[in-house]
Amino acid sequence: MEAHWIYTPYAAVLHLTAMLSLVVAILILIRRQTIGAGTFSLLMFAVAEWAGAAGFEAAAVSVEEKILWAKIEYVGAVLVPTLFLIFALEYRQSHHFLSPRYILFYSIVPLTVLVMTITNEFHALIWTGFIPGPSGLNVILYQHGIGFYFLSAYDYLLALISVVVLASGLRQTKSKRSPYAGQVYFLLLSALFPIVVGLLYILGVNPFPGLDITPISFFFTGFFALIGVFRFGLFRILPVARHAVIEYMEDGVLVVDSSGLLADINPAAEKYLGVQASHSVGYPIEQVVPKWCTLPCKQPDLTEVQAELKTDEVPPRYFDVRIRPLYERKHMTGRLIVLRDITERRKAEKELQRQNEELNIINHISLAVTTGLDMEQTIKTLHEQCSLIAPIDIFYVALYDETRALVTVPVYYERGQYKTGLVRDINENPGSLGNIIRMRRTLYLRDAIRPVTRPLNLPPENEKVARSYIGIPLMVRDKVVGVMVLQSYRPLAYQENQIRLLERIAIHAAIAIENARLYAEVQRLAIMDELTHIYNYRALLELGKREVERARRFNHPLAVLFFDIDNFRDFNNRFSHSIGNIVLQEVVRVVSDALRSVDVFSRYGGDEFVIFLPETDLNAAYDVARRIYEQVASTKISTLQGELGVTLSIGIAALGPDTPDLNTLIEHANQAEHAAKASGTGISVYQDTGTPE
Repeated sequence: MEAHWIYTPYAAVLHLTAMLSLVVAILILIRRQTIGAGTFSLLMFAVAEWAGAAGFEAAAVSVEEKILWAKIEYVGAVLVPTLFLIFALEYRQSHHFLSPRYILFYSIVPLTVLVMTITNEFHALIWTGFIPGPSGLNVILYQHGIGFYFLSAYDYLLALISVVVLASGLRQTKSKRSPYAGQVYFLLLSALFPIVVGLLYILGVNPFPGLDITPISFFFTGFFALIGVFRFGLFRILPVARHAVIEYMEDGVLVVDSSGLLADINPAAEKYLGVQASHSVGYPIEQVVPKWCTLPCKQPDLTEVQAELKTDEVPPRYFDVRIRPLYERKHMTGRLIVLRDITERRKAEKELQRQNEELNIINHISLAVTTGLDMEQTIKTLHEQCSLIAPIDIFYVALYDETRALVTVPVYYERGQYKTGLVRDINENPGSLGNIIRMRRTLYLRDAIRPVTRPLNLPPENEKVARSYIGIPLMVRDKVVGVMVLQSYRPLAYQENQIRLLERIAIHAAIAIENARLYAEVQRLAIMDELTHIYNYRALLELGKREVERARRFNHPLAVLFFDIDNFRDFNNRFSHSIGNIVLQEVVRVVSDALRSVDVFSRYGGDEFVIFLPETDLNAAYDVARRIYEQVASTKISTLQGELGVTLSIGIAALGPDTPDLNTLIEHANQAEHAAKASGTGISVYQDTGTPE
């Protein structure tokens, strides 16, 4: 029986090449996520297919079988050069040449030749015939047609381009001992053997006549690829193409040659400078860059420059500019200019600076307005601090009493003066203040045509219209305690950042004002009599001491009235204490109406009262006492028990040489009051002799 296979050493070497190529393809396929690994794996699969089919062709006996295997091996043979070019472009990250349109273009010739090979019997463009090979090798020698030589020329063109693309990586690798340089060297070596051997086969200078050792040469391709994988991290560490980095980096890059001409510019720099490479490369750098960038670019013979520049745009952009000289063999060949957009960083820095400044201002204001508890002084301090932030022509704080629906302006500033404001019923006349209190949010009138809220009623000839108005509610525990108002005679006087800062200040101001209000209330309650709403005994001592000291310092007269209600104890027992309280309140009302605003009226205790009369001698004091006595005696007090009447016993004393202190003065008036009650006259005066009369 005739044998169909003769397995020669030549066929064995081809199959060994195929197996080694398969191993390399699988090892690299494991790293397929790395750029270029998938394509190189396909390349080695194609080599394995080519060498394997060539091995079966070498082992086949019949001519028909050899031709069949020759057609099969052309599948790998036509794909290898195209895949190698695609791999080289991927490895160098030349993405522009890897679009589907380019891939289709690279594949037109290989696919056409493959179809021509399969249909060679009809046109004989790949081979025109064949003759027997040397004895003992079991091969046939093909007589190639024009299609074969066209394919060979195309394949070697692709191979040459691939080698140039890979070799360009050596130029951009700083150190020749870099693993990236090792990768490129071994890739070039792995491609060198098939290229040289194939070229010798085509030219007829074959060291092994009758044998096509091109597939066998790919044994070395796989061998060197394996060394690249395990020694230099091929497909594990991939070099990034420097030109790709420059093209896609966000920093602008310009290269200027030694003559001052622009040699290169990346897209980021084109965008920043507003120029195009086609209209700027080859021109002097001073003509290319805008005015804001010319100064650092003009520096001659520099070693290194770093500067921060601002554009002329509105709003401006900020760039960090770094210029470094480029040297080759210790000679300066040009300059590298790098532009980094730091606009966002500058914005962040300015915002942080603004926030720090605001925080310092707020801390300062908070400290200033919270150190004092006097309401008027607190408001004045708040005005002084707010005037450091925004222009103020009119300023006031309207305090809001929710229970009585009243707004009170303790102090009002306009035209360089502080004045006492008014009290207003918010229900009858809400105005801007009422809207702010109701809405609980800031009101900003940028340009008010008519006058807005004014706490004073100025004459028309003195009135000046405030055009800008800010009203900020003062909130404490979700309760409106007042409104802080700033006004300016100018329209559009306040910016958003000023308003935002004033609102933050208002938070602290509300607490300070509420504290001052509570303090004032506590102070008032501490010195006021709860029943009669006049000064109590504590206030009597404090204010009386002050009046005595003032009278002695300026040598002015001071008189004191001491009175009580006649038979008031029996009055309480007869009618009740509640009726007695009504009588006390009405007596205090009548007496208060008879006094001046400078007089100090206080409850001594029970039904006893003391009145200090500054700038008053005994004669004048007697007239006051007589007026009080008569008005109280003529007053009828309406109660549940009907209309009641009471009388007073009043003692009068004056500050004199025999009066060492306040207590003595009060005691003299008390003695006179006892004398008045005993005599039934109603009024008695204490004389310097020590006896009332």
